[in-house]
Formats: sequence, C-alpha cells, structure tokens
Amino acid sequence: MNGLDSEAAMRIPAPPPPAADNALLDRLARVLHEMGLPCGCQEEVERTLAAFAEFEARRARRRLIVAARERARLLRGYVACLPDLGAEASANLAPEEIAELADMFRVIAAAAAEGAANLEMLANSPCETSP
Repeated sequence: MNGLDSEAAMRIPAPPPPAADNALLDRLARVLHEMGLPCGCQEEVERTLAAFAEFEARRARRRLIVAARERARLLRGYVACLPDLGAEASANLAPEEIAELADMFRVIAAAAAEGAANLEMLANSPCETSP
C-alpha cells in the first residue's frame, strides 16, 4: 500500500483511560481509610495518596500527549504518500489502485480518530498543578 504499513498503525496501543488509575486509587484510599489508622498515620496516608494521584494524573497526561503526537506523525507520513488525485493520471487508475487508495484513506481515518480520542481524553483529564 504505497509503502504504508497499516498493520503498524494499528499496533501502536492507545494509552489506557485515566479512569482505570483513578478507580485503583479510590479503592486503595477506601481500604486504608477503613483500617482505622491512628490520626497522624491517616493524615500521612492521605497526603501520600494525594501526591500519588497527582503523579498518576501527570503520567496519564504525558501518555496521551505522546500518543497524540505519534498519531500526528503517522498522519503526516500517510498524507505525504497520497498521490495527487487531481492529476490527469488519476483518471486512468486501475480498480486495484483505487482500492489501495481507499485503504489508505481508511488508515488515515483510523489514525485521525485515535489521535482525536487521545486529545479528547487529554481535554477531560485533570490539569497538572505543578510544572
């Protein structure tokens, strides 16, 4: 497909949703709270959990940014490989070449959809509070 590896595009895993990390942290906080730790210990546990939650939020945001950048890089490569469909030669394309172009558009659409999903998750994730 004009040097494009549609299989490679589909192999790059999307980052897991930050909600999965939040659910684990919420469960851990609940269990630790139910243990009835002494007041000083409980406060330290809560501070530690809050710091860990902030760390996990920053890590999730970085994964989403990296994934979106990778999709943008793939899209630039895919679009560069598209032939000029306005050219005179495109009127004489064989059915196999037209099918190949349709596949290229599908790969581009999938990469764009994944990049958009990464950015939507990023937009809905908690903002970083420290640099």
